[in-house]
Amino acid sequence: MDNPNIAALIKCRTKLIEQRRALAKRDASSDRNEGYPERIVAIQAAIDATERALEHERVLGVLAEQAA
Repeated sequence: MDNPNIAALIKCRTKLIEQRRALAKRDASSDRNEGYPERIVAIQAAIDATERALEHERVLGVLAEQAA
């Protein structure tokens, strides 16, 4: 992978997934889960946006290759 933008987005997605898993684990092990669903939804929205950005970067890479 030689596109630094894709590498950065993959790293970002990985961290977001780790945050979601940690939050879900903490939610499942606690009686006080106030606000957790909203935070999980926000993290999932960020993961989805990151996935769309990754796909866009891949498309841009293909287009750049075709133009070259």
